[in-house]
Amino acid sequence: MSYKTYHGSCHCQAVRYEATFDLAMGSNRCNCSLCSKARAWFLFVRDDDFKLLAGEETLSTYQWVPPGRTEPGLTYRFCSRCGIRLFATGEHEQLGGRFYALHVPTVDDADREELVAAPLRYVDNAHDRTDRPPADTRLM
Repeated sequence: MSYKTYHGSCHCQAVRYEATFDLAMGSNRCNCSLCSKARAWFLFVRDDDFKLLAGEETLSTYQWVPPGRTEPGLTYRFCSRCGIRLFATGEHEQLGGRFYALHVPTVDDADREELVAAPLRYVDNAHDRTDRPPADTRLM
C-alpha cells in the first residue's frame, strides 16, 4: 500500500481539505438516485485521515432517506458558494467506523495517470446490491 496525502477543494476554493489515502485501493461509482443525478465518483477515507483546512462556515448539508430505510445513510457536504459537492460522511463498521466519501474530481493534486490506473468499482445501490455492479454502467 502506498498512502499519500492529497489536497482538494471546491471550484471557488472557499472549502479546502487534505486527505491521506491509497489510490490503488480504488474508487467507486454508484447508481442510487442521488449519485446518478450528480454522476458521483468517490473514494473512501478514514475519519483520522481527513482534515478540513478551510471553509467550514461555507459548507452546506444535505441528507435523504433512501427508499426502504428509516434514516439517512450519509450526510452530503457541498460549498454554498459554488455548489460543488466535496464529500459525504457516514458511519460503517466495515470501513472502520466514521468515514469520508470524497468526490474524486475535488482532489486537486492527484495525477491524471494515477486516477486512470486506480481500480474503479461500480456499485448497484439502486437495488441495494453492493456485492455486484449494475447491469448497465454506461451512464455512471
